[in-house]
Amino acid sequence: MPSVSKKGAWMRHRRPYAARGEFELNRFRADGRDSLLSLMPLTSYMSSANIGFASVRDDDALLRANVVRIGQYLFVHARMPAATVVWPRDEHSRDRVVAILAESRALRVVSDAPVVIRRGSSFLIPPGTAPVTIEAAEPTELVFISLDAGDFVTRRQMGFDRLGRDGASEASIRPMATFVKALCAIESEVAEVGVSPLADAACEVACSILAALIGENAPELSLPHAIMEILVRDYASPALSLSAVASQLGVSTRTVQSVLSAQGRTFSESLLQIRLKAATELRRHNPAMTLDAVARAAGFGTRQSLHRALRKTNEPSL
Repeated sequence: MPSVSKKGAWMRHRRPYAARGEFELNRFRADGRDSLLSLMPLTSYMSSANIGFASVRDDDALLRANVVRIGQYLFVHARMPAATVVWPRDEHSRDRVVAILAESRALRVVSDAPVVIRRGSSFLIPPGTAPVTIEAAEPTELVFISLDAGDFVTRRQMGFDRLGRDGASEASIRPMATFVKALCAIESEVAEVGVSPLADAACEVACSILAALIGENAPELSLPHAIMEILVRDYASPALSLSAVASQLGVSTRTVQSVLSAQGRTFSESLLQIRLKAATELRRHNPAMTLDAVARAAGFGTRQSLHRALRKTNEPSL
């Protein structure tokens, strides 16, 4: 059930934020200027995300955000209204690095500290103490990623003191942004980060996005992560199959099976889990939606196939 924070706004939490090592997904919605000006919504997910609205252009402004927290990694896919957002940065946030990938050039990021701007719509905010202002001249869709700078440096053995002349191409970053959007759209029971290939892939993608904005060529995802990216992105397609995934990756079906087997699961189990999560989310947010429509939208094709999947996994009926 959603928890109401202010009039016109609600957020739904699956588990308490403080649980260690969890994969947590949340939805946040806020309607109207007054609701937005009185909220700092992301602090509910992570204390370092002390970001609040300073001004909102329209009375009927809408904010829609899907939020995922994996340990100290925060992923947000949002539809931001025309507004100004301020990130004051404090002792909780000075060691954080943020990447913002906007769908248009209507977004500006301003700070007394250095901000890396790529192609006018992608931004990297290195760790620091100077306040940051984010301005959207019009409603803008964006991906927001926040993580501990030290973790990134340890993973990639690169810092923020040397920036490449140009970041990676938009074509190389776009699939990673799509992965984050798909990650934020899927409903899931809380999973232990250490055993979740999807969580591992998400953290790797976050670091790859940062590296690409710093100026390192965006590396290809490892094969397990690339497989999960395709499943998360294309689960709704009835044509998605083991052979189709292998073909996209340029490997054999046996290779895909071996990679997943090493993680203790089969291709069918992985795809089934993702589709069931999607079906559960669709049903929860659209109670009037027929099971036939849910089955089609989640990639099962028919209601009968959805029922068989529920029985096979001992999941409760939708």
